[in-house]
Amino acid sequence: MARIAPMAAASSSSPSSIVKLATLPTRLYLCSSSSARFSATGFASSPPFGSCSALRSVHQEQLFGTKTSRLTRKSNCLKISASGSMAPVSTAVRKEEAFEWVKNDNRRMLHVVYRVGDLERTIKFYTECLGMKLLRKRDIPEDKYTNAFLGFGPEDSHFVVELTYNYGVDSYNIGTGFGHFGIAVEDVTKTVDLIKAKGGKVTREPGPVKGGKAVIAFIEDPDGYKFELLQRGPTPEPLCQVMLRVGDLDRSINFYEKAFGMELLRTRDNPEYKYSVAMMGYGPEDKNTVLELTYNYGVTEYDNGNAYAQIAIGTDDVYKTAEAIKLHGGRITREPGPLPGINTKITACLDPDGWKTVFVDNVDFVKELE
Repeated sequence: MARIAPMAAASSSSPSSIVKLATLPTRLYLCSSSSARFSATGFASSPPFGSCSALRSVHQEQLFGTKTSRLTRKSNCLKISASGSMAPVSTAVRKEEAFEWVKNDNRRMLHVVYRVGDLERTIKFYTECLGMKLLRKRDIPEDKYTNAFLGFGPEDSHFVVELTYNYGVDSYNIGTGFGHFGIAVEDVTKTVDLIKAKGGKVTREPGPVKGGKAVIAFIEDPDGYKFELLQRGPTPEPLCQVMLRVGDLDRSINFYEKAFGMELLRTRDNPEYKYSVAMMGYGPEDKNTVLELTYNYGVTEYDNGNAYAQIAIGTDDVYKTAEAIKLHGGRITREPGPLPGINTKITACLDPDGWKTVFVDNVDFVKELE
């Protein structure tokens, strides 16, 4: 699981000859006309997208699980001339290959991480007012923080919240970029009445959404995080939305489609209220948690604050995930690899608006839960 740090980053002569690599950069995968294979470092993990097809064929099962395309076999090699010069890999081909892999990766939104000022107070509110269950807690005294995981079902099959309490920090700046979390309930009015009875704060009474018919309400938790209550029938994923504001909706849609492999489920424009939304995720809204991206007309940037932290998403390969994110303009903030102590492999990145996401190795995630 991703931890949240406390608040206080040559020449060749013949087909059988050896190609000299002393001047070549590390982590470079090459092929010669004789199909000889070389690695400048002997790097054992998955080679990057666009690596030599001769090398890639050896690792085909672990990298892609499909046959290399004719286009890739012809174009996706670094070619070394007699003088040692190299022709660059086609970026377009690498992007296409990365996108195909991302679309077929086994991905699911695992949890959302954010910071709270009083862990026990928040646990009490979520369990008594929202109906969540406390799934587990862990204290990391050497790093001076505690986590609590809550949700509507087990972590191996449900999207959950990971609350982080940093010792001695009782408040945070939520900022203007974070929007809300969405919870599907069968009766919004009844849920609001319960929350009021428990002393919760209701910021929007139950009623139809602006410009639509769906019944919603808004509440705030003790730290000021907003929750939208959406009236729906029974669903396997009650914790159904995370809403974040973005400065360029088309840019964000493209990024989440290409770099994250999410599907654009629907868009809605509300010119009367001067905003547009895009729903994105890994499956239909009635059965999966989705990301709700909101663009307010004319607003290109927000204060992301220091309270909301990140979303975690499962992947079969954090190394290939990081490469795909880089190819599509994302910024890697933590290079892929195992976390010290628990050995769960992760990688972390920022989207174009600075929202952080951590990708977690699926096998390691299950082992950690066990």
